[in-house]
Amino acid sequence: MPATIRSATEGDVDAIRAIHNQGVAGTDSGMLKTRVTPIRILIVALLIHAVVFTISAVTSPEPAGDFDRYYEIGSTAGRPYVDYQVEHPIATLLAFKSLAQLPHGRASFGLGVVLLDLLGDVIIIASLVWGWGVIAAAYFALAVIPVLGLFFNRIDAWSTAAAILAVVGWRRQQPVLLGMALAAGGAFKLWPLVLTPLLVVPWRDRRSLVAPAAFLAAAAALAGAAVWIAGVNGVVQVLTFRGATGWQIESLMGSIVHLAGSPTLRMESGSWRIGATSGPVSIAMFLAAAPICFWSSWRGARLNRVGAGWLASVSALMLLSALLSAQFVIWLAPAGAIAWEEGDKRLALLTALSIVLTQALWNSYGSVLSGELPALLIVVVRNLVLVALASSAIMRLSERPA
Repeated sequence: MPATIRSATEGDVDAIRAIHNQGVAGTDSGMLKTRVTPIRILIVALLIHAVVFTISAVTSPEPAGDFDRYYEIGSTAGRPYVDYQVEHPIATLLAFKSLAQLPHGRASFGLGVVLLDLLGDVIIIASLVWGWGVIAAAYFALAVIPVLGLFFNRIDAWSTAAAILAVVGWRRQQPVLLGMALAAGGAFKLWPLVLTPLLVVPWRDRRSLVAPAAFLAAAAALAGAAVWIAGVNGVVQVLTFRGATGWQIESLMGSIVHLAGSPTLRMESGSWRIGATSGPVSIAMFLAAAPICFWSSWRGARLNRVGAGWLASVSALMLLSALLSAQFVIWLAPAGAIAWEEGDKRLALLTALSIVLTQALWNSYGSVLSGELPALLIVVVRNLVLVALASSAIMRLSERPA
């Protein structure tokens, strides 16, 4: 064969191979894009949720510190907050009392708590889909996987579900849902009340009196029930966690005191605490956090960055508290999902990192209690990430709109 023909043929073959290789690569890339989609990520994450829920449901009758305390509150005779101390707000108390009436006692009670946690999980994911789409729901479902054991074995899913219902009510211009869900969230745990500025931020340059009215009506009913049962003493017990006098070791201040080697570690009011503080100090810290929290929520709504507003307000509240239990990071997860969809990827990543580090400290809790330096540093680093999250979110909200 002539050299020129052979050369041309070899060139054609090389060209065909190059086109084929590009086609294969394009096909592989297309297949990868097809395989990895938000809906598929969400489905896989939900399967993991289902597995952890099942394990939690099966083990719920077994002795467990938090569940046993919940059952004690629900089953104790007498006047709550007066005849015996209660560290939870009125809606949580009523839930405990209702679950304690189920047959089979503690076993049914534990299963009831896990089922309500599952309901909270469903509400959170459905609300994120309704308000921000599948990607936001997939972020949440994926981000909380490290702490699912806490999610289904504590009660923070209840207040978090109420909070996201309130925020999606604001986004979807459903003022009754906004007002009532916000009041319910504050009655499960106090932290959703930092989102109350959403009640007065106008929708599309118009204000609605329906949302504040719905909130005030629901809040008045719940507050009336609380005062009727306990008087003002109940509020003090909730704010001070039954009059605790130490810093919980996972809190910002507690982690620093613990790292410094204080010998005052003890179990107090259901948590490991260290150092000395007081009820008035705890209340003062809440009051100090309030302006930051309310401004952040208000500013986030005004800028249509409600995820950043939620993250700034709640992380600031967590940092300025004598109590920062591991499960509290669940409060941040829906906000991280919203921030991701709003383009605040840095905030979403810091949220996910704080959740991962929280599970790391939870896995090494025995070492934390024994004062081992690597474990203590995990707690401090987690709290520094929360500081970075709060600072970054506040800086984001402080920017002038483009």
